[in-house]
Amino acid sequence: MGTMQWVKHFERSVRRERWMGDGQPLRLPPELRQPLVGTLQVFQRGLSSSGHDLRTKVREHCDADYARAVDLYVQEKNIHAEMLAQLLWAAGSHPRGRHASDFLFRRVRRRLDWLPELALLLSVEIASVPYFKMLAHHVDEARFCSVLNDITSDQAYHLGFHIDHLRPALAERSASQRIALQQAWVGLFANTLAALLFETRDVFRTLDLDRHAYWTDAWNLFAQVQSGLHGSAQLGALLTRDPRLKFVV
Repeated sequence: MGTMQWVKHFERSVRRERWMGDGQPLRLPPELRQPLVGTLQVFQRGLSSSGHDLRTKVREHCDADYARAVDLYVQEKNIHAEMLAQLLWAAGSHPRGRHASDFLFRRVRRRLDWLPELALLLSVEIASVPYFKMLAHHVDEARFCSVLNDITSDQAYHLGFHIDHLRPALAERSASQRIALQQAWVGLFANTLAALLFETRDVFRTLDLDRHAYWTDAWNLFAQVQSGLHGSAQLGALLTRDPRLKFVV
């Protein structure tokens, strides 16, 4: 899709009605409550950034239409943060304050140029999609699952959005630069997965989730996004034909 089509998509998305709490507590088994609260706090904090630094960088290097699309993309991520905050309150808990790992992540982001910063955010989204899908499949709480499915539906669009716009920017780099970027991104994504598995270890243990299946699904999704960003034009067209990338995971 063209940039203005993405702008219209995000404008519709940020306006649509979402679950924002109903005053009723979540019905979670006691042994699941604390692990799920912990994992919701991690993702809620990560999604709650205003993105001012990224949005400034995009304005300095890209056109106004793309800057508007990124503004709306960040706004949608903030909506996701609010939805997770509502789940936390419904679970009898609250969003987490500043944390050392969160502080480090944000400091790293601010030191990056706009393109690698978006690649970093893309890495987190690729890692979270199969994780949220696993949770939605294994947790028997309708509102909890509805929120996670709503978020992953939006994230699928995010992958298409980034492929559409990062691919032309990457094509301007030399072959050696692109290879170096690919290798660096592989290392970054491996570290992202390792950090996610560490932060969510109690959830995997309590729900008896298959870590290897999650690891495989995440790398499969990563490989397909890599192909969309760096592969042949024919494969790139196939991947972006459906901007939601429904076939992945």
